[in-house]
Amino acid sequence: MRPSAYRFGAFLAASALLCALPAFGQKGNLKVITTSVPSTGAHKECLSLRQSQSLRYWFRADGPLNFDIQVKVKDQTEYPVRHDNVAMGSGSFVPKSADVYCMVLTNPAHRPVTVRLEFARVNNR
Repeated sequence: MRPSAYRFGAFLAASALLCALPAFGQKGNLKVITTSVPSTGAHKECLSLRQSQSLRYWFRADGPLNFDIQVKVKDQTEYPVRHDNVAMGSGSFVPKSADVYCMVLTNPAHRPVTVRLEFARVNNR
């Protein structure tokens, strides 16, 4: 299988899994953003999470990005999730405490990178 066909297949599989998120009782909770992250720039999406919730996310970009989830604790920024130089990623994040958490996509390249980010806040049962 050619690499481009493999990536397209992986994209379809990941999209199908993420589309199932509303089936977890979170109807209308899925947020989809497509944006261009400028050269050496960043894009940030923040949301509040309770301990009884988790954040499910998926992203795909046309170039490598750095992805992290940040939270401010007192005067410090903590990074419970961090992935460098990736063009695709997904995961489920469960916070240790209720707070505002930010997903940050940073572009280390010298050209803009287009990214599609999908995420949902899910109530854990």
